[in-house]
Amino acid sequence: MHGRIKVRTSEEQRLQKEKEQQKKLAAYRMGMKQILSTRNKENYDPASLHLSGQLLSVNPDIYTLWNYRKEVTLMELKENEAGAESEEKSIEFCENELRLTEQCLLSNPKSYGSWHHRYWILNHHPKPNWQREFDLCTKYLTMDDRNFHCWDFRRLLVNKIGITLTDEIAFSTERINVNFSNYSSWHYRSTLQFLTDSESVAKELTLVQNAVFTDPIDTSAWFYLRWVLSNPNLKKTQKDELLGALEQLQELEPDCKWIVMAKCWLSGNIAVLDKEHVENNVHYYKELIKLDPLRRGHYEDCLKSVEKLD
Repeated sequence: MHGRIKVRTSEEQRLQKEKEQQKKLAAYRMGMKQILSTRNKENYDPASLHLSGQLLSVNPDIYTLWNYRKEVTLMELKENEAGAESEEKSIEFCENELRLTEQCLLSNPKSYGSWHHRYWILNHHPKPNWQREFDLCTKYLTMDDRNFHCWDFRRLLVNKIGITLTDEIAFSTERINVNFSNYSSWHYRSTLQFLTDSESVAKELTLVQNAVFTDPIDTSAWFYLRWVLSNPNLKKTQKDELLGALEQLQELEPDCKWIVMAKCWLSGNIAVLDKEHVENNVHYYKELIKLDPLRRGHYEDCLKSVEKLD
């Protein structure tokens, strides 16, 4: 037995993990106690501020600590209101806050508190570099284009730097072409533009139709398609053409419920103009009940509503 590495049993591993968690919890409670004991509206304790940064680096979702750092930031900015040298101190302080949020986002890229604090700091920064933020946001989305926090952050930045709508739509198209399964990018695209004519609607239909034909199982593009179909500038000929394309796609993917769902959306819109589509919709909902029995109750309610039109 000598010279052999001892392998812990699962029970030993569990106890060791519990011991480590208890140690971290004790340190966390001690740290929070110190910070809260020194928290006031007149001044702040530098040691407590430093400790709050350490705690947030481990767990960036402690909103109390982000609020504490906001209070400290306001104190610091108020103290440095006069003079060029004082402004440099405020800039340095805000830059340190931005670096902290970067560190926190590395540990948790989807931390609400970190993103909110970063934008809040930029709005209180004496000389915020909005273009740098926008470039960083673009770089981040090329690495993780499904982080909806970053997309929301980008939307806020667009209003600050005045980028053109055409450029943003082009960026959205680029990210969608890289990955059709990108609900955040599809949603962001819907917030950018108003489809004010049939030509713009046609372009979006082409884009989203390519996506659903590429991967009919993915839900992202289907939700965007529903948004496009709700546009009042959509022509009946466009609806009929799309309905025909969906019929062809269903021959290739007979078990895909989203194709049938889209046909319901389409024929539901057309029903006002053509009673034949009411009968089709009845057929589609009965088909959905078979394809998606878990939502049977919902489809039956829809079916009742459609049958009233017959």
